[in-house]
Amino acid sequence: MPETYAAPLVDASTETFEQLAYFFAEPGPVDAVDPSAVEGVVAVAFSGVSNGGVVLQLAGGILPSLAANMLGLESGASVSEQQDALGETANVICGNVLPRIAGTTAVFALGVPQRFESWQSALDALGPIAAHVRLDVEGGRADIALVLQAAS
Repeated sequence: MPETYAAPLVDASTETFEQLAYFFAEPGPVDAVDPSAVEGVVAVAFSGVSNGGVVLQLAGGILPSLAANMLGLESGASVSEQQDALGETANVICGNVLPRIAGTTAVFALGVPQRFESWQSALDALGPIAAHVRLDVEGGRADIALVLQAAS
């Protein structure tokens, strides 16, 4: 994985978790995820000077807290609110990483966040990984992939 994509993806993702959900996030080793621990997978496609997407997978019980923090709730968030929070987090990560990799003058159109049954099904829909990072977040983890499609 080119370092030119991994570092901006870590920076954009860490910033998003810290500012959007008030979560401390720290890079961790990219390794296998226990499928039973996965809480959700969402992807945001983009088009512009390059095409691709960002895939976000959360695991380890952090999704309810993420949604509650984002919405300013004292008690738990509904399943629907949790899924919306997951999608919005992916959307913000995508919006934050693109200027870091393509420059601030590049123009992109972001798609609507789409839920997937698995990490692999999201990658099958979007294309090959240009960078894959993991963040350890509040006792759980977030896996984030940047997908860049080959120029046609």
